[in-house]
Amino acid sequence: MMKLHAKKKKIVSSVWNHFDHLKNRMYAKCRYCTKEYRTSGNTSNLMDHLKRFHSLVLQDGKNEVKVDKYFSSGECYNTTSTRKAHIDECLARMVALDLQPFSIVEDVGFKDFVKALDPKYVLPSRRTLKDVHIQNMYNNSLLKLKAIMQRMEYCSITTDSWTSRANTSYITVTVHFIDNFSLKTAVLCTLPLIDQTNHNSENIATTLRQICNEWAIYDKIQTVVTDSAPVMIKACEIFEKRHLPCFAHTLNLVVQDVLSNKNVKEVLTSAKRIVSFMKSSSIAKAKFKEEQGSSNPLNLLQEVPTRWNSAFYMLERILEVREPLLATLLKSRGAPIPLSEDQFRVIKDICTVLRPFEAATRHTSAANTVTISLIIPAILALTKSLEELLPTMLTTVGSETCALLIQKVKTKLFPYETRTDPRLGTLLDARFKKEGFQSDGNVQQTAIKLENELSGLKKLAQNQPEDEELPEDSPFLFKFMGKKVEEKRSNNRADAIIMMRQYFEQRNAAHDTDPLQFWKINESQFDGLSRCATKYLSIPASSVESERIFSKAGAIITDRRAAMKEKYVNQLIFLQKNQWINDETN
Repeated sequence: MMKLHAKKKKIVSSVWNHFDHLKNRMYAKCRYCTKEYRTSGNTSNLMDHLKRFHSLVLQDGKNEVKVDKYFSSGECYNTTSTRKAHIDECLARMVALDLQPFSIVEDVGFKDFVKALDPKYVLPSRRTLKDVHIQNMYNNSLLKLKAIMQRMEYCSITTDSWTSRANTSYITVTVHFIDNFSLKTAVLCTLPLIDQTNHNSENIATTLRQICNEWAIYDKIQTVVTDSAPVMIKACEIFEKRHLPCFAHTLNLVVQDVLSNKNVKEVLTSAKRIVSFMKSSSIAKAKFKEEQGSSNPLNLLQEVPTRWNSAFYMLERILEVREPLLATLLKSRGAPIPLSEDQFRVIKDICTVLRPFEAATRHTSAANTVTISLIIPAILALTKSLEELLPTMLTTVGSETCALLIQKVKTKLFPYETRTDPRLGTLLDARFKKEGFQSDGNVQQTAIKLENELSGLKKLAQNQPEDEELPEDSPFLFKFMGKKVEEKRSNNRADAIIMMRQYFEQRNAAHDTDPLQFWKINESQFDGLSRCATKYLSIPASSVESERIFSKAGAIITDRRAAMKEKYVNQLIFLQKNQWINDETN
């Protein structure tokens, strides 16, 4: 018998991955630009179109996941499929939110996982992911944030600079504002300084002005919050905006000055030596866990030089595990000398006086609540707490430390009560009002400032110009009213005084009241004051939000991705930190 041969399968050109057949296969339509071409089986003109107009697609084709590898039968989603578009969007969102590398689409395990979830979905290439899907997501979020920024009346910004692993100097700018009595924070951008050869104040100010002009917010900015570095203070002067030193940074300076005191430093050095030993010895670590006899044993915490509160946490943990730690050190070969009873008493005193500073730092560094109004009350609370703690100190070192802290608070923190933003913020927080201040004189000065601001706002709110006069042909009965109407119109200050008096005479709000919700509820009663509140309560007490970007950037610019282009760094940080924009608008 004649042996039958299987019919050889016709090879299909890869060009049909980018074109669709039309009109009985006599025409083809490009999936990217929808341009139509006549074809009778010859694909040369189609390939020429791809080379001329969609060369990026052809380059990506080398990295695209092959359909044949995944499917034994059936077809993949069309490029115009709504389902594919949705999955592409979710993929881009995952990469941005979870700080995943673009190369995840090339990982074998991830490919298998996606195949198991939906065999019809074909992963995009790395280039398509970042240059199409991430780019589209960034563009959409950018437009949404710009629309939000366009309707807001006031804002403040925080900024800080940092250097990447690739030794590129970046500046990050975050914006803070109130939208419908809700506090909002967004990252505007993370960009290299305009001049990479100079990090002086002029370069920082020029970069800031360019960023703010691009976002059209320069005239809306009330305050710039940065650390106390002279270069940043000078940059704000050149930028011609009011500067507020980061309160968390100032607290850090106060405590670091005290921790560097000789007697305190000796105890800290002994504690750090013990922690380092316990971290480096696996045997000692195992004994330490055994000594605690707990199903959830605690670990010692190491100090981070740039964060004072890490020293507090380290000492507090040592006190917490005192007995198991002593037992472990005595049983471990090569262990440092355990802390003495006198040293433990010093540590207890240090933790006692630092605990109020830890609370103040935590509250004033919050990201989603009003913080500007907490600065002056926090300083008052710190002063009173330290004065009460001074007689209770167990050691001479503790007494000296407490006294030194009181002195540092007065010299470095009291000046905040003379600054406009913390003053007005405290006065406009219904929980504090006039009771949050140290000085009655500062209260009176701030009230006058608020009165001037409020009367100015009411004056601007008038629909008619001040010099408007009644026409000559006005009815006889109304002519005599002209002067009285004019007097009433010019009496905005009296209205401001009355409104302020009504506000201050009201009972202070409960400590757990959201100050913005207070103004939302009382907006109709205190219209002008509520506008002032949205102007000042949006100002952050610290620049911590900008500094938090550094950790995100560190997760993006890793050793494996040290050469990532500035464009992608900016986009990924923007998307990761501003996801609330899409969540609220979807």
